Amino acid sequence: MLGGLGLAEETGGLTVHPYWVVVSIIQFLLLFYLLRRFLWGPILRTLQDRATRIREGLAAAEAARAERERMTEEVERLLAQARQQAGEIADRTTKAAEAAAAEIRTQAKSEADRTRQRAQVDAKQLHDQALAQLRSEVAGMVVLAAGRVLGREVSLDQHRALIEESLDEAGASLDGPR
Repeated sequence: MLGGLGLAEETGGLTVHPYWVVVSIIQFLLLFYLLRRFLWGPILRTLQDRATRIREGLAAAEAARAERERMTEEVERLLAQARQQAGEIADRTTKAAEAAAAEIRTQAKSEADRTRQRAQVDAKQLHDQALAQLRSEVAGMVVLAAGRVLGREVSLDQHRALIEESLDEAGASLDGPR
């Protein structure tokens, strides 16, 4: 025998010793137990923990995707609402500006009418004053001319009253045909 390896020289084949088979089985079982206890258990726990974390990560990613979609819809809704409100504000502002412009035009027209009426009143007063002044001057000239024509002095108050009366009649005849 060659050192107990179980080789037979005569037969030229391999011989199996039951002792070594039992030792190999015990070694295999002992190695299987140790590997299972100290290596496969932690590896399996690590793999299970990793699978759990992956599942949780996928669930969180799905929840984040759903939240992102919800937020996108919310943002779009808020933008649409903001656009609508901006349009309403622009419409109200335009209407208010148009109303203010109409009010300003109305005030300007009424102010122009008041100014025109005041100018007409002022013009009439100036006209009346000028006419009264002209009458007075004409009356004075007529009295002076009448005094020179007659060659004597005529009472100024009498002739002034006559001239005023004549001018009033002449003014009435001039105003009448209009």
